[in-house]
Amino acid sequence: RPDMYMPPNGVTTVVDAGSAGTANFDAFYRTVICASKVRIKAFLTVSPPGQTWSQENYDPDNIDENKIHALFRQYRNVLQGLKLKVQTEDIAEYGLKPLTESLRIANDLRCPVAIHSTHPVVPMKELVSLLRRGDIIAHAFHGKGSTILTDEGAVLAEVRQARERGVIFDAANGRSHFSMNTARRAIANGFLPDIISSDLSTITKLAWPVYALPWILSKYLALGVALTDVINACTHTPAVLLGMAAEIGTLAPGAFADIAIFKLKNRHVEFADIHGETLTGTHVLVPQMTIKSGEILFRQIDFGARPNGVEK
Repeated sequence: RPDMYMPPNGVTTVVDAGSAGTANFDAFYRTVICASKVRIKAFLTVSPPGQTWSQENYDPDNIDENKIHALFRQYRNVLQGLKLKVQTEDIAEYGLKPLTESLRIANDLRCPVAIHSTHPVVPMKELVSLLRRGDIIAHAFHGKGSTILTDEGAVLAEVRQARERGVIFDAANGRSHFSMNTARRAIANGFLPDIISSDLSTITKLAWPVYALPWILSKYLALGVALTDVINACTHTPAVLLGMAAEIGTLAPGAFADIAIFKLKNRHVEFADIHGETLTGTHVLVPQMTIKSGEILFRQIDFGARPNGVEK
């Protein structure tokens, strides 16, 4: 139900990170994408049933290449790329074969591959070395297994090299896929996320420690990232990657009238991760109004009103 959770948090466009696979994307398109006012783009998980709560099916023999191509032809304006998990729990018996197959198919489709990178089946330096310009490392600041850091806390040389050749690093915070320690050290080393996203799901929406995107953005302010960089990482950069830089993530003339207004409040706040690490912040971004294609989808009841109730 994107329309219930996105506009109240200043979001007009979302990218679904692979909820559906080849077996159910048609249904996902009809029942979720077409039924939402929020603009939805999507990645297609190569596991046929999509992302499930149980172990997913990344057997390379079950990747339906023909169906993938057919779906990309049919939904070319929605599908952005392929998605898979490379975590040990899902692909240990297959090694890197699901990834190499996905990269091969993506080369034919000329699209990126997004990688769920926690507890990877191979060391991170080996994983990022396989990725191409435009491919995405999701959960870039996770703390499970091999991470983007060396044992001494520096950013891996291979990770920096991957960024230099155009690999995208998405914070994709989520509940279980973010480590305050990893983020602190990476940011202290000048390694900021290209994208700051919430990885919102049915179990993390409005729940600790994720809540919603504005809370995640506020956390990066507390981590020392400049406000302009935080906003850029959730507006302009994603818009560029979607090929929509002239339409969304901008207030330029001719762009879609998608506007989110926030108030930056001075407030003592405590952020935490599931590993027990905490962070104190002094600011929080609070949504005031969300406009999609010129239509107000959300408004705080006191936003823009004078004390006597007359509009400003």
